Amino acid sequence: MKKPILLTPMASALALALLSMNVHAQQEESSSKPGTLETVVVTANKRVEKLESVPMAISVMSEQEIQRTNIREIEDVVAMMPSLTLNSGTTAANNAIFMRGIGTVSVGIGVESDVAVIIDDIPIATQFQAFKDLADVSRIEVLKGPQSTLFGKSAVAGAVNIVTKPISGPMVYRASTYLTNDNEWRVNASAGGQLDEHFAMRLYAGKSRLPGTFHNLTDGKDVNGSGGKTFMAKLQWNPIDTVQVDLTPRYNFQENSRGVTAVNGFNLRTGSAAAGNVVSTPIGLNGVYLNGNPLLPATSVLAGINANDPNNRNVRRDFPTGLISSDRGVGLKVSWTLPNDAQLMSITSWSKYLANDFRDQDFTDVPTIAVAGSTIPTVGNNQFGTYDIRSKTQEFRYVSPDTGNFKYVAGLWLAHNEIYRHFIRGYCVAPTVCNANSPSSPTNYYTDIYNTNKAVFGQASWEFMPTWTLTGGLRVNEEISGYHYKRNYFTNQLDEASFTPGPVGVDQFQSTGNTDHATTGKISLQKQITPEWMVYSQVSTGYKGEAYDVTSGLKASAAFPVRPETSQSFELGTKANLFNSRLSVAATYFKSDFFNYQQNVTYVLPNDPTIYSQLNSIPNIATHGFELDVNALAAKDLTINGALAFTLPTIEKWANGPCFADSTNVAVGGTKLAANGSIAGQNTACFPISPGSTTGVQNLNNTVFPGTSKIRLNIGANYEFGIPKMPLKGFVNVNVRYQSKYNTNINNDPNSVNDPYSITDLGFGVRDPQDKYKVSFRVNNLFDRFYIPNANASGPSSFRAGPTATSPQVSASSWVPPRDVFRYFSVKLDVKF
Repeated sequence: MKKPILLTPMASALALALLSMNVHAQQEESSSKPGTLETVVVTANKRVEKLESVPMAISVMSEQEIQRTNIREIEDVVAMMPSLTLNSGTTAANNAIFMRGIGTVSVGIGVESDVAVIIDDIPIATQFQAFKDLADVSRIEVLKGPQSTLFGKSAVAGAVNIVTKPISGPMVYRASTYLTNDNEWRVNASAGGQLDEHFAMRLYAGKSRLPGTFHNLTDGKDVNGSGGKTFMAKLQWNPIDTVQVDLTPRYNFQENSRGVTAVNGFNLRTGSAAAGNVVSTPIGLNGVYLNGNPLLPATSVLAGINANDPNNRNVRRDFPTGLISSDRGVGLKVSWTLPNDAQLMSITSWSKYLANDFRDQDFTDVPTIAVAGSTIPTVGNNQFGTYDIRSKTQEFRYVSPDTGNFKYVAGLWLAHNEIYRHFIRGYCVAPTVCNANSPSSPTNYYTDIYNTNKAVFGQASWEFMPTWTLTGGLRVNEEISGYHYKRNYFTNQLDEASFTPGPVGVDQFQSTGNTDHATTGKISLQKQITPEWMVYSQVSTGYKGEAYDVTSGLKASAAFPVRPETSQSFELGTKANLFNSRLSVAATYFKSDFFNYQQNVTYVLPNDPTIYSQLNSIPNIATHGFELDVNALAAKDLTINGALAFTLPTIEKWANGPCFADSTNVAVGGTKLAANGSIAGQNTACFPISPGSTTGVQNLNNTVFPGTSKIRLNIGANYEFGIPKMPLKGFVNVNVRYQSKYNTNINNDPNSVNDPYSITDLGFGVRDPQDKYKVSFRVNNLFDRFYIPNANASGPSSFRAGPTATSPQVSASSWVPPRDVFRYFSVKLDVKF
C-alpha cells in the first residue's frame, strides 16, 4: 500500500508560495477597489449582508472557486470545506453530511438530517436529494452551528445554503466542456439576461458522466460512478417597478452506481484466542469458502480478483448497486418593495422526487441462496426498493430596510412532506415457509412518513450604542407527524394489496397525529473594535422533529416516535479586514451539545452479510473546537488562502452503546459468557443488556464520536500573469488539503481508525482578458497519494478456511474509493459571448 503523505512545513510553504484558491469566504463577483480582496456577500440572515459584518461562523465557496476546482457534486464541496465531513452509506440515499463532526446516519425515511440543505430559499425535503449534480451555482454558504431559528427543523447542527446564478445585465451566453483521462465528461450551456424592461430569463442545461472507479469483471462495465442531466430556468417578470415575480422550474435525472465495495485484504486468523495470541496472515483463495459452504469456493466467488491487493479495483456483481432518481419541482417568488424600502415576499415551492435503489447483498455474481428445501444455491441475495418524496412549502417574509440602527426580518412558514418507501431484501417466495432468520433475512415492506410543519419566526439586530450591536431571534414551531407500515417476508409480492397472511403473518404498525411543539432562538452581542475589526459572542439552540424507526427491523415496541433532538451552542468569534482590505481573518471557538441525538447504528451477524440497522436515541453528544479562515492578497494577482478546523466530537452520555468484535474474548467451559463476565466474542467492556441476555452493550460515556478528523486543513493560492506578446492571461493554482486520523465506528473499535493523509491538486491554463474563453488543465492528487476514507466498508466477510461452518475464519476487508484516490488529469474549455 502506498503511504499517505503528511502535510509538512515544507509542503505548507510550497503551497503558499505556489498558487491555488481555497474554498472559504472567497471572492464574489462584486465591486471592489483595485488591489483589494473581493467583497463577499451572504444571505445567512435572510438579507444580503457583507460576510465580515455577520456575527456568525460562515464559510463561502464562490463561483470562481467552484469553477477552478471543478466542483460538480456536494461530495466535492465537502472535501474542500474543513468544517464538513461526509458519511458514505451503502447507496447515495444513505449518505450524510456532518457539520463540525455532527450529522445523522440513517437508512430509514423516518429520521431527518442534522444539516439542512437550502437551494434558493427553498429547503429540500430529505438531505440525500442534494447528492446530485450542482447546476449553475453562484456561491455555497456553509452556516455553522444551529440554524433552526431562521431555517427551521433539520438545521439542528447547521445548514448549507446554495445560491444559483442571478439574472443581471444584457443577454450573455456561456458553454463549458470538461474531460478527464479516466473518461469523465461534462457539458453545459446557459443563456441569461434582460429581455426588455419587464422580462428577463436564465436557462441552463447540463449533462455529466463518470463511468466509475471500480471494474465489474462480470459484465465488463465500470461501477462506483455517477452522472446525470439537469435543466433549469429562471423567468422574471417586473409588472411594475416595485414588484418582481420569479418562476423557477427545474428537472434533474441522476444515475449513481456508488456503494460497490471491493475486497482488498484476505487474512486467516490463527493462534489461540484463549491465550490471546490471535494473529492475521494473508491467505490465498484456494481452500477458502464463503460461509464455509463447499458449494461456494472463493476461487469462484472472487474469480479473477487479487483479494490481497490494497489497491484492488476489480469486483464481481450480477445485480446493480446504486440509485437512479428523478427530481422535478418549481418555485414561485413574489417580492414587493414597499415605499419605505422594506420588502414583503411570498416564496412557494412544489417538488416530487422519485428513485429506485439497488444493492447486491452477497457481493458476488454466483448464486448464494438455496431455496425450496434444496442445498444447492440457485439465487442471489439482493435488495431493492423505491422512494417517492413529495414536498410543498410556503413562506411569507417581511424584511425591514437596510438603513437605521434597528433591522429585522419576520415570517410565517408552512410545509408538508410525504415520503413513501417500498423495500425488498433477500429471497422468500410464498407459500415457502421462511422468516427473518433465513440466511438472506428476507423482508418486503411498504411504509410512508408524513409531517406538517408550521412556524412563526423573527430576528432583529439593534445597534444600541455606537459600535455595539445586539441580535436576537426566535422561532415557534409546531409539527404534526406520523407513519404507516406494512411488512411481509414473501419477496415475490410486489404489490402492497397482494400481501396475504402466511406462516409468518403480515405485520402492520402505524402511529399518526403526533404533535410536537418547540421554541428555538439565538442571541448575539457584537462589538466593532475598529471599523475593520469586530468580535462577537453567540448562543443558539436547535431542534429536529420526532423520528420513526421504519426499517426492516421495526417492532411493535417502536410504534411510537423517538423523541425530538435538540441542541444548544456557544460561539466566540472575531472577524477582521486588515491592511486596506488585503487580508481578512475569521476565527471562531465553538461548543455545542446535542440531546436525544437520533442515530442509526448498523451491524452484521456472523455468517450473514446482511446489514442491519437500529435507531438509537443517544442522551448526550457534544462537539467543540476552533476554526480559522484566512484570505490574503499577498501581491498583485497573487491570492493566498487558508482554512483550519480543529474539531473534537464526543459521546457525553450513552450507557448502552454497541459493542465491537474481539476474537480474543472467548467463552470458557462452554458457557456463553467469558470468564470476566463480558459477552464472548465481543470487546471485554461489553456486558449483557440484561441478566442472561446474549445481547451485549458497553458504556460509551466520554468516548469519541466517530467520523471526523481532529484536524482538517486547506491551504492554497492562485496567481495570474500576463503572457508577453500575446493577448492572453495565464494562471496557475495549487491546493493542499490535509486531515488527521479518525475513528469510523461509533462503537470505538480501535481497529476502525483511518490513517491521516494529504492531497495536492495543481491547475493551470490561459484565458482571454475579457473571459470570452478559457482553457484550464488540472491534476488532481498530484503526487498520487493512496488513501482509504472508509475502513468499514461492508463486503463479503464470512469466509472460512475450509468447507464447514466451523472451519477457521478468514477476514475479508473491503473498501470504497473516493474520486481522487488515484491521480487523474482533466481539461476544461469555457466560452462566453
